[in-house]
Amino acid sequence: MPWADHRAVKPPRTPLPAGWRCGLLLAFAAASLLGGPAAGRAGPPAWWRSLGEHDLLGAPLNPAGRWIVAVFIGQECPVSNASIPVLNRLAAEFGPKGFAFVGAYVDPTADAASLMAHAADYSIGFPVADDRGHALVRFAGATYTPEVVVFSGEGARLYSGRIDDRVGDLGVSRPAAAHEDLREVLAAIAAGSKGPFGERRGYGCAIPEAVRP
Repeated sequence: MPWADHRAVKPPRTPLPAGWRCGLLLAFAAASLLGGPAAGRAGPPAWWRSLGEHDLLGAPLNPAGRWIVAVFIGQECPVSNASIPVLNRLAAEFGPKGFAFVGAYVDPTADAASLMAHAADYSIGFPVADDRGHALVRFAGATYTPEVVVFSGEGARLYSGRIDDRVGDLGVSRPAAAHEDLREVLAAIAAGSKGPFGERRGYGCAIPEAVRP
């Protein structure tokens, strides 16, 4: 398989001070309402609204952009965690060009408070969705973290797969990526390419099954 289900031991966390917790709640609320760097464009498309995605506080998550870049996050996945600085840079670079980045937490066994702490610990720089019920996972066909799926405004999948090739098929990492797949795809779309760009499988951690009622 092109990915493996491996989990790292979570490092001990220092409880967030009350002021930090309050600020974190406000930041999540603002991110959800404003939709990240692409704010000011049209609201979320109908296909996105039909998924009923919410942020970690339970408020509707409304990304606003010409394209939506969904990133599936595993809070205990070392490959996913190592990718966050790269994703932050890409979100900052391509957000003004019409790409709304949305992180999706997908572990149904995690609680919202621990996921909010993770988002703060790793300084995730774009809105995050509570997808522990896997509505977005199923729509995107995602199977591992940190898989990324780029959607058109109409909900068509333009690209799915890896962020780059920093981690190879056998889980061996290199100091720097030789191919920055997601950056190349976003740059091509921004330059006018319609895609689709297919699928480039990456390495990471399998998404756990959703808990069924």
